[in-house]
Amino acid sequence: MGILSDGGVIVVSSQSALPSSLVAADDEPWFAKPWQAQALAIADSLMANGVFSASIWSETLGQTLEQSKAQGNADDQENYYRCVLTALEALLAKRASIDLGDLDEVCRTLGIESDTHGRASEAR
Repeated sequence: MGILSDGGVIVVSSQSALPSSLVAADDEPWFAKPWQAQALAIADSLMANGVFSASIWSETLGQTLEQSKAQGNADDQENYYRCVLTALEALLAKRASIDLGDLDEVCRTLGIESDTHGRASEAR
């Protein structure tokens, strides 16, 4: 949970309902894991609520992807969504006055563990 600049509260639930099957035109799943869909849904919700604009989101995600590529990370779906999380964390820390320590506490509360890189990973 975090506090928005206008005093509103962001509540993230691990129990969010997700469609059981989201398939692209080539019959490959859009999302390999539920957290990937949730991350994009959170970004969309934050844009819809004016926490940041679509152009700021696009710019931040683009920069994050470029940095990842420059570091030699794989150009695959898993890394793309890791970049989504990194961009989301950066914007939350900057735009929504959320301390990343608070974000870690929310993750622990929701049963999400951190991997060796300090990133959220599925508890199961």
